[in-house]
This record gives sequence, structure tokens and C-alpha cells, in this order.
Amino acid sequence: MIDTAVERQVMETGVDEYGLRLVVLPPPVPAGVGVIQLRLGHTVFGEARLSLCPVDRRAILVHVEVEEKHRRRGAGCVLVNAAMERGAKFQWSMLPIGRDPVTVAFWARVGAAGPATPHPCTHQVNANVVPAESRWTKWW
Repeated sequence: MIDTAVERQVMETGVDEYGLRLVVLPPPVPAGVGVIQLRLGHTVFGEARLSLCPVDRRAILVHVEVEEKHRRRGAGCVLVNAAMERGAKFQWSMLPIGRDPVTVAFWARVGAAGPATPHPCTHQVNANVVPAESRWTKWW
């Protein structure tokens, strides 16, 4: 199993050809969408896209994708765990998962990272993580 601790996740410059690595690609803007990839050398097995806002301690799991030939081997679970480690003390939510049977089965097996309706902060809305109209604060 792969250690998903933040200390074990490497940046692009730390990638080598000798083992599976969790590679972090930071977002282009603060609170924007960053990526954690599961790689063997430069071969990407899958990736998790997430937004972390350190100001408001909000996290949104935007997307998890694993190459079809690498599915059902724990890669998706590793990616979700790595994302959760990166935002360990954050309030998590997710984008809606839709009705794709593979996606529904995956989240049923792994367990949701948070509610399947995004709860973005202002910084995440400004970074276009989710559309402004999906903000949960519209009720007041």
C-alpha cells in the first residue's frame, strides 16, 4: 500500500522511475484546483482534482479519475486518501457524482469525502472552482 501522508507526496521535480509516487501539482491560483497524481515514473495511473482554501479551511473534491486498465486495484482509494490527508482539518464537500454506475459504485465502496453538494468559500468561487450560483449560502 502507498503511504498517503503529506510528507510522502512529492512535487513534479521529485518524480523518479523507481516506484509509485503521489505527485502534487499545485493550483495556478490560491484556492484553485490542484491535482494529486498517482504515477509510476511519468506514467499517470490516475488523479484527484481538489481545491483547498487555507483561509476558510474549506476543501472541495472536484474529481477522481483512474485509467480504466488500473481500476479496482485501490488507486482511487489511495488518491482520495491522499487528498483527505492534504486537507486533514478542512471542511470537505464534493461536486455531485452523477449517475454513472462505475462512479456510483466507487463512491459506495470508498465512502464520500463530504456532502455531494459543493460548499465553496468566496476564494474558491473567485478561483472558478464551482459556479457562483451553486453557493450553499443562497438560502438567506
